[in-house]
Amino acid sequence: MNVARGAVSAGRMRAWRVHAYSAGTEELRLESARVPPLRAPDQLLVRVHTASINPLDVAMLGGYGSRILNTLRTLDGTDLEFPLVPGRDFAGEVVAAGASCRLRVGDRVWGVVPPHRPGSHAEYVTVRERWTGLAPLALSDEEAGGALYAALSACAALRVGGLPPGRRARRPPRVLLLGLGGVGHVALQLLVDAGAEVIVGCSADLCERATSLGAAAALDRSAADYDRLLEESGPYEVIVDCAGVGGAEAGSRRWRFSRFVTLSSPLLRLTDARGLVGGGCAAAAQLVADGLSAARSAPAPSSCPPHVRWAFFAPSSDDIETLRRLAERGRLSVCVERVFPWWEGVAAYERAARGGARGKLVLDFTRSPPPALAAPPAPADRTVSSR
Repeated sequence: MNVARGAVSAGRMRAWRVHAYSAGTEELRLESARVPPLRAPDQLLVRVHTASINPLDVAMLGGYGSRILNTLRTLDGTDLEFPLVPGRDFAGEVVAAGASCRLRVGDRVWGVVPPHRPGSHAEYVTVRERWTGLAPLALSDEEAGGALYAALSACAALRVGGLPPGRRARRPPRVLLLGLGGVGHVALQLLVDAGAEVIVGCSADLCERATSLGAAAALDRSAADYDRLLEESGPYEVIVDCAGVGGAEAGSRRWRFSRFVTLSSPLLRLTDARGLVGGGCAAAAQLVADGLSAARSAPAPSSCPPHVRWAFFAPSSDDIETLRRLAERGRLSVCVERVFPWWEGVAAYERAARGGARGKLVLDFTRSPPPALAAPPAPADRTVSSR
């Protein structure tokens, strides 16, 4: 049976990996690893050109979400937790394709890797075809490599809020968007493309960016009258939290809204602390409490009280194609703060851990290595540290 088209000579690659959880980047190492094989006819082997560092990657170095992620690994047919290769999104070139794949060797692609699978901070990554797509010609490798994890998270949040990406609303909904980081940057563009009237709450230095992307207004969250303006600028059909404030924020003000959607769920944190059952029950109780708090804080009684909802990243081939089309039309941009050469992974992670980035942080795996790293990768039992 023909499992794959194309081939990579059996060999090794360089990959950023950890073998134990720790604070910060203490265990992050640049190592020699085997090029991952194709194991199913719907898989692709991609030579990574660029890959971004997301907040989840930083958190996973310390074990964040390990209970749920290990359960997903078991359901996926493997109990392999370590070595952990971080990295959730990428851009690159297909070098081998399973027999059932439509993408071909040589195709330039962008894609994502679910958190329970070995990630993209390596020279090669194996992914299912449905997690990838042809990369937009309108985006550079640096932009495409930093796009999809944040963009698909934004798609998930808008869908939970009743505003599916790529679909124009019959009447312009009024939406409050909290935060203009990687996810908020994409969410704003998707909302504007759908015809929404968007109010953005963000830091002062991002207000101009928000209006340039089509926001109806941008509110400086450090301003003394910020809370008052948030309340007076409503009512909102949806409030989308991309700032990490969480569901408790829904009941913190007397603002009017129908749905409050946050990507900052306590589910993984609580299951890490209390186990799957205990943490799941505690998370459900927290969601109910946040909804009741929002209903009590509403300015007036309503037959339809406001709802608090959680959204989670989910790879979707339809959303990936929608995002590609938006990018080709010039309706989707990606802001990149800095591109690091692949051997500076520790420095890149440390920058990400400090927070406050004003764009994506990207690792470039196409750059020629310095002399100290120019030799072939070390044998399996040896590692190369960037420290």
